[in-house]
Amino acid sequence: MPEKTDPFRVEHAHFRDHVEHVRLAARELPELSPEERHAVVRRILDFVEHELVPHAEAEEATIYLEVGKILEHPWSTGPMVYDHMLIRRRAAALEQADPSDCATLQEHLYALHALVESHFEKEEELYLPLLESESEEQVRAVHDRLITVEHDFGRPFLSG
Repeated sequence: MPEKTDPFRVEHAHFRDHVEHVRLAARELPELSPEERHAVVRRILDFVEHELVPHAEAEEATIYLEVGKILEHPWSTGPMVYDHMLIRRRAAALEQADPSDCATLQEHLYALHALVESHFEKEEELYLPLLESESEEQVRAVHDRLITVEHDFGRPFLSG
């Protein structure tokens, strides 16, 4: 039976495909030249900057506000916002890393992968069930706001 929050899970599935590429890239780095490493890292950073960060900011402005209301405390989503900050920090460290330092690049890529995967699991296992308790109209409205805010932050919504 479909859940009211399935549209959020579909969007996460899209991101998980990209996040899996982060892990695979980390594994393959030793076989690449510094120039190829730089290109791989640049593609990952473009994904983080143009898709993942706008999605995170949109979540903070929509889903997290709703969850904060359900939990009756506006700071209840603070740890998830902190995850977003850690993801941005790790991406910045990755950007600053020397392409010839394969071990450091791998460290940052594996850490980025783990942070994002852990974050998605927490959202899906802790926050989305809370939204399931809301009416279908409320959940749809939160998702519609998420799409609008993502678009405003520069990330086009991917349907299907």
